[in-house]
Amino acid sequence: MLTLTRFDHISMAAHDWREQRDRFERLFGFRFLRQFNAHPGTPFEGCVTRMRNTKIEWELLQPDGPDSFVQRFLDQRGPGLHHLTVQVPDIEEAVAELERLGVTPFGGISQDTMWWMAYIHPRDSGGVLWQLYQPKSDNPVNGTKGVAGALGFRRIDHVSLASPDLEAQAAWQERVFGMEVESRWDVADQGYKGCLMRIPNTELKLEIIEPLGDEGFLQDFLANRGKGLHHVSCEVESIDDALDALAAEGIETPGGVGGERWKRNIFLSPRDTNGVLFQLFEEPSG
Repeated sequence: MLTLTRFDHISMAAHDWREQRDRFERLFGFRFLRQFNAHPGTPFEGCVTRMRNTKIEWELLQPDGPDSFVQRFLDQRGPGLHHLTVQVPDIEEAVAELERLGVTPFGGISQDTMWWMAYIHPRDSGGVLWQLYQPKSDNPVNGTKGVAGALGFRRIDHVSLASPDLEAQAAWQERVFGMEVESRWDVADQGYKGCLMRIPNTELKLEIIEPLGDEGFLQDFLANRGKGLHHVSCEVESIDDALDALAAEGIETPGGVGGERWKRNIFLSPRDTNGVLFQLFEEPSG
């Protein structure tokens, strides 16, 4: 399996990264870190932001012209989650280990001014584009307490992956990335089952969810979009306060407040975030 140094960032494709940055800063308190511009070999521009109480970043990508791969993604799927990025100690050793595991990184090893990189194609990973990188310098990564934004953002908890075969997907994550299953559940009346996996050397976790039966929200997702990243789950200070803040923004949450089997939670529709389904939850008091 691969050795992971840390989970670096979640990347999102957007039509207008500046508008998206402002929206996430207002709602979630994501802090702007740096901007990057398009140049030969990287047909996109965007920025990197930092989430509160973590070293994990949120990247925004905007295409630089109609031939950009980001534009192709937007044309095919619309704005939304694009890839996940993890740091490895040595990119050549990581690629060799992937090949030993029967996974061929597409495009080989590439580089820019900051990183050496390799990619695992979604068709090989169960629907997720994974970026592996080795930094060219050992600059420390500092976390930030940050601000909570209008929704009272506290921390990111997990990224959720929709799969038609939970067991096979969990086994792949364990074999390739060394993830470990932390918990499992079946929610028959809501038509799905799932598991939560620990990702080495990060506070972020990966959830895998599989539909039960031929109908339901998850079966609809797989039929319309295929296997892949489904939503991002974050803790907020108060669900009631988040609902008030959303109402002030003119945003209604689909499905109301849930939490009979878990924690009080709501969902924020992709139409209100420009492409990402967010689950917001609060920890029980006391």
